[in-house]
Amino acid sequence: QEFERHGADLNDPLYSSKCLLTSPHIIHSILKKRPILVAASVGSYGAYLADGSEYSGIYGDLITLETLKDFHRRRLQVLGESGADIIAFETIPSKLEAAQVLIAFDLLDEGDVKISGWFSFNSKDGVNVVSGDSIKEYCIAIAEACEKVVAVGINCTSPRFIEGLVLEIAKPILVYPNSGERYDADRKEWVENAGVGDEDFVSYVEK
Repeated sequence: QEFERHGADLNDPLYSSKCLLTSPHIIHSILKKRPILVAASVGSYGAYLADGSEYSGIYGDLITLETLKDFHRRRLQVLGESGADIIAFETIPSKLEAAQVLIAFDLLDEGDVKISGWFSFNSKDGVNVVSGDSIKEYCIAIAEACEKVVAVGINCTSPRFIEGLVLEIAKPILVYPNSGERYDADRKEWVENAGVGDEDFVSYVEK
C-alpha cells in the first residue's frame, strides 16, 4: 500500500482525503513516482441537456444524427487542442451516439489534432446500454474497431453488472460504477434501487 509505505495513518475510512489535508507531502511523493495523464472528459448529449436523458439515450425526434455529430465535433476541436493527454468519452447511452462520437473523433485528423481517447458506456441490465442497444454487439464493437480508442469501460452502472460486462472487452478496461442507485430524471436525484448495499459493493470490488 503506497500510503502506508510513506507513513500515512490508514486508521480512517477517508485516509486519502485526510492525507490531502494533513500530509500533502505524502500525496506529492506518491504522484511523483507515477506518470500522470490528464483526461479531458466529454459527456453525452443528454448530459448537455441536463434532463437526465443520458440515463435513457432518448433525446426526442428533433435530434438527428447530424446534430449529435456536430455537437461532439465542436467540443472535440476545443479539447483536442487543450493540451490534454487523452479524451474520455463517458456515459455513452446508445450505439447511435457512439457511432457519431467516433465520426467526430476521426474528423479531428483533418485539423491535424492527434489525440487518443477512451469510450465508457452505461448499462441498465448488464446486457444492454440504457437505450436498449446490445452493449457487446454494438457499443463495445464500435469502440474496439477504432485504433484511436485505446481503452473501453463501464461507468454509471450498478456494480452487480460490472464483472459480466468487462469480460466482453478486449481492450484495456476502465471501470467506475455507481453505488447501485437509479437516477430519477423528474426529481433530478439518485434514488434507492433494489440490489446493492454497502457490503455487497465491497464484495463486487473484490471480484
